Amino acid sequence: MIDLAVLGQDPRFPGGSRVQTEAFWHAAEALGHRPTLFWLSYHGLDARDAPATPLGGQATRQVLPGLDGLNQLAAARRFAPQLRAARSVWAVTTVASHGYAATRSGRRYGVWAGTSLADEWAARRHGLSAPRRAALAISARTLRRLERETLRGATRVYATSPASRNAVAEAGGLDPEDVGLLPIPVDPSRFSPAPEAVWREGLEHPTLAFVGRADDPRKNLPVLLEAFAAVRQHIPAARLVLVGPGAAAVAAPGVEATGEVTDVADVLRQATIFVLPSLQEGFGIVVAEALACGVPVVTTPSGGPEDLVRRSGGGRVLKGFDAEELAETVAELLADPGTLAAMRKAGREHVAREHAPLRFRALLAEALRKVDGND
Repeated sequence: MIDLAVLGQDPRFPGGSRVQTEAFWHAAEALGHRPTLFWLSYHGLDARDAPATPLGGQATRQVLPGLDGLNQLAAARRFAPQLRAARSVWAVTTVASHGYAATRSGRRYGVWAGTSLADEWAARRHGLSAPRRAALAISARTLRRLERETLRGATRVYATSPASRNAVAEAGGLDPEDVGLLPIPVDPSRFSPAPEAVWREGLEHPTLAFVGRADDPRKNLPVLLEAFAAVRQHIPAARLVLVGPGAAAVAAPGVEATGEVTDVADVLRQATIFVLPSLQEGFGIVVAEALACGVPVVTTPSGGPEDLVRRSGGGRVLKGFDAEELAETVAELLADPGTLAAMRKAGREHVAREHAPLRFRALLAEALRKVDGND
């Protein structure tokens, strides 16, 4: 018998969705549960390696690649019978439509969503190819229906940040007060700062860091590249490290593209400032990881990251998405080591307190009890 059924996204897909699933998975195991992951396998990820973490479960293939609405409906029909026999059911995913099988199962279930389809599409649509935009248009109505029904049918709904709570509530027609928060945890022992002396020595040759899929239009990398070129005019020793898939084609003075790395913590702790130029983020896990590493963050007003940076005092939030403002803000901070040091301390302390794995485990234990009717 399945103990804890978890509806998620393809675990081979890098980024926040995998981190969110892994966080839920490991905390649930620590609480004595045996999770089983159910996901829709995407054809474009077939060449990718499985994640290093032992996410065990069942996958179903797409019926017609590119038509997400049809594929998610088909996956829900295949998974629903197995969910009916599970002791507990959850949808843990960036957008709730991936959890539609929980609705079809007729069971009590919980949802932990990172954002809404509307917010994600608004930030990504402009950079998609014409065929992909056409496929999205075909599926949009179905996906919105699946998202809304999944959220409205849940026993409990949780988001990853105050910004994503509002988006998720709107997508489901829910009162934001009825959407709880489960902040994604960050391991402070893994994401730890460089020694103070090493960090101060690095100020002489400052490093900006970016982590994300460079070919994702939502990440807005061209604005960062334009801003960095302006920073280099005033600080020739500055360099920019791009971590993640899709950046290999970037060639510019002072820019280094590493591709995907085994441990992003090693890259983050070597940075002077972490820059997030995204158009939209539900939570922005790498911002929390950078802050935990004692790295001040400069971010656009993209949702989850701006709330985290403001509450922590660990960086600056731009007024908009302008390359000139980004360059000026970075240059100003690099010229002020005292302010950077204060941000470094404040950001680390906030994440270590609010995103501690033990705190997340306690919050998840309470959420599991509520969904299962034991609270």
